[in-house]
Amino acid sequence: MYYPHQIPYRLDQNYHQFVNYQETKLDELSAVCMCIWEMKSKQIIDRVITNQILPDACIDIVFDFVNQSICVDGYSKETEAFPLYQEIDYMGVRLRPGAFYALYEIDADRIMDHMVPFAEIESKYHLDHLFSCHSKEERIACIKEYLTYKLSSAFKLDFIELVDELYENPKEQTVILAAKKLGYNQRQLLRIFHKQYGVSPKVLLNILRLHLCLTLLKQSELGLSDIAVQCGFYDQSHFIKEIKRYTGISPLKLLSDA
Repeated sequence: MYYPHQIPYRLDQNYHQFVNYQETKLDELSAVCMCIWEMKSKQIIDRVITNQILPDACIDIVFDFVNQSICVDGYSKETEAFPLYQEIDYMGVRLRPGAFYALYEIDADRIMDHMVPFAEIESKYHLDHLFSCHSKEERIACIKEYLTYKLSSAFKLDFIELVDELYENPKEQTVILAAKKLGYNQRQLLRIFHKQYGVSPKVLLNILRLHLCLTLLKQSELGLSDIAVQCGFYDQSHFIKEIKRYTGISPLKLLSDA
């Protein structure tokens, strides 16, 4: 199953000193939710710490407990540098690719690579009571209640499951092949992917390859050449170039930091 890796602690050497980052998986909501993540300052941050957000084709609901605001956003292009300063207390719901459209029936390309106030997306259910919660457990309980409510009336989940299929066999996937499998021409496929995921088929495939690479680098004993082939890159040099383009770090450096 596709599970993206956000690795801010490897991309900014000061991150661990000032910021605590954790992810909590919710098995009962795994059909639409990757995880609930928490990012909280350990102390007042007296310098700018950079949270490097890797593109993952996910749309997140982000709760800012310091400023008591909620927004919805996602990243699909280059790695986004998000500055952190002073006190921070964020929690976010990382929705699976395709889940935003399934839950809200709003085209995902309206959100992807934009930051939109939550109130513009959700008018029936208010989550402001979350800001009065006193513990992480209370916050997560409120979020679970909301997601359960949304999932009860969710649109079809087929396109969420499609991402797992593309992720598991990336070297076999091309835009043309994906279109044929789904019974669409390339123009139709482009329109559908922008609606469901907020990205083109080519961008989605590149993002899935990136995160599969990170998974294999972390969890397998395969060499770089084998990982490159398994993830659908032309050769090892292409693989290294793509990893550095998104993370700024070579695969060997990522391995040494693991």
